[in-house]
Amino acid sequence: MHWLGRYRLLVLALICVFWTGLIFLGHFFPDVPFLSTPWRGEQSFEDLLRKEGRKTAASPDFVFLGLDQSTLQMPPLTAEEVAGNRAFQLMTERPFPWSREVWALLLDRLLGAGARVVIFDFLTNPPNNGDAAFHAALDRHRDKVVLGANFEFSNDNQRQEITPNEALIPPPQLLDDRVGFVNFWPDPIDGKVRALTYQLTDRQLMGFPPQPNEEVYESLSARALAKIGRGNDVPRDFRGHMIRFTEPGAFASPAL
Repeated sequence: MHWLGRYRLLVLALICVFWTGLIFLGHFFPDVPFLSTPWRGEQSFEDLLRKEGRKTAASPDFVFLGLDQSTLQMPPLTAEEVAGNRAFQLMTERPFPWSREVWALLLDRLLGAGARVVIFDFLTNPPNNGDAAFHAALDRHRDKVVLGANFEFSNDNQRQEITPNEALIPPPQLLDDRVGFVNFWPDPIDGKVRALTYQLTDRQLMGFPPQPNEEVYESLSARALAKIGRGNDVPRDFRGHMIRFTEPGAFASPAL
């Protein structure tokens, strides 16, 4: 008892160091069964804090414009409404996907209304009617627009880049500052998405550490931040950064 009393602080410190080290090992070696168990407990507690704790305040600077089912079905329009509106004409000519001239008109209108940057969070890889008009709008507003791209992987781990087609943006599209990848990578332990990667390289996509001389691909978020003059706020590393969640439904999405 005398020995324990004398060294109890050292013993407690060693216990803390042991469990902290075990949790960190589980973080860096998630495939090792025993080591990953304490880290899973840590993740579960963090998930509880994110779910029940204080959420990040929603910024009033963001406006989300969505396509709902009623928009895709197009409500009845009078002949006068269609005749006086080029976008309505295009949207009633054919079912979705409409001519991409619609997106050119939308881009002009949003920027004319004062938007600092417009983000198209969808893929535009297949050619479509209106590509020439959208291409002209993308060139006209190149400092205020960002399009999405995606990395897809087959069962044999072959990678495919889903980028805006060449009629919209010439190759290499992923190095154009109007294009950012939209991928989110799940946690290797439980498959949940908790983090956002702002930039990555070809070697990372193959599962290897990045090299300094590689081309860097940037995410949709990183591209958009740079367009509004906040590029210095983008983390210049190649790891995931925890997402700060707002309340569910914080960003209402008005229909187009």
